[in-house]
Amino acid sequence: MSRWPSIAVMIVFGSLCLTASAQEKAPAAPAASPSATTATPASTQQESNVVVLRVSGEPITEKQVLSAMEALASQNVPMTPEQQKQRRTVLFKGALDNLITSILLKNEAKKQNVTVDKAKIDQQFQQIASQYPSQEAFQKTMARLNMTEADVRKNIEESMSMQAVIDLAVKDVPAASDADIQKFYDSNPDKFAVPAQSHVAQIFLKIEPTSTLEQKAEIKKKLEDIRADIESKKITFADAAAKFSQDSASASKGGDLGYLSRNDNIKSLEDIIFATPQGGMTTVMEAQNGFYLLQVIELKPEEKVSPEAAKPQIKQYLDKSAKQRALRNYVDDLKSKAVIETFMTAEEFDKRHPAQ
Repeated sequence: MSRWPSIAVMIVFGSLCLTASAQEKAPAAPAASPSATTATPASTQQESNVVVLRVSGEPITEKQVLSAMEALASQNVPMTPEQQKQRRTVLFKGALDNLITSILLKNEAKKQNVTVDKAKIDQQFQQIASQYPSQEAFQKTMARLNMTEADVRKNIEESMSMQAVIDLAVKDVPAASDADIQKFYDSNPDKFAVPAQSHVAQIFLKIEPTSTLEQKAEIKKKLEDIRADIESKKITFADAAAKFSQDSASASKGGDLGYLSRNDNIKSLEDIIFATPQGGMTTVMEAQNGFYLLQVIELKPEEKVSPEAAKPQIKQYLDKSAKQRALRNYVDDLKSKAVIETFMTAEEFDKRHPAQ
């Protein structure tokens, strides 16, 4: 499947994801007839214009909800184990939240008389079109989505107008102070710990699945003899790896595997590596597919990122988090003032659109 850019313009900020979608006028689903909503033939479900809810009189249809759910699912937003068990319900509620927020922000843009520079719309349109393999591919995608260039430009304009409202809502949020940054640093020591590292090289001799015990013993003996030659300085570890190691990826680099960090590998192996002195070698060890010998080139002890080095990242995180909170409060306030009428629950939606 080709991974082409989506024509639908998205605004993403923290846990909110706004899907710009075409407004479709449709009759509301009968609120008192849940049985009627479960009888829709599967062949017509994907094109259903049944209204799921209304926001200040503006309808949100099943079709819009399905599109918004698909958009959320494609983002692979992390979920807790409990949320994974109810994934479709989480996606349904998230899609509704995004669509409601989108409508409210667009209405605010109209109230505030937000205007978008046509040149910026053209620029964004060209940027979207240029990401497709060809103009023909772009046109085909628009046709498949039943959209015209005018629809795409309208989505871009609405997206930019919503962003303008967002920018205005968070413009007075104060930046994180030095005291805020230091407090976060002191309260989260685990986030700034750099685990111990070991620069390791290896010599690997493989075992065939059909190897007998005698053949395995011979291979192990060969590697132990190589180790003895390295210890007696008849050959360097790097030269021995280049000459004998059967791991092609590392043999050409003198067996160099780069740096391994604590907690990145099997604990028993880590214990052996970090117990080996810098410049020393491990004993010959057996793995499922062969025998290997490791050399510890360098050991780096556990460190902690200094407050000064961590400051830019902490400030960025705190500033972003503060704006997300302010935006969420702003949107919650808009919701509290809006008339939101619900005509379909998550359970009813699931019955009409069972998981495939």
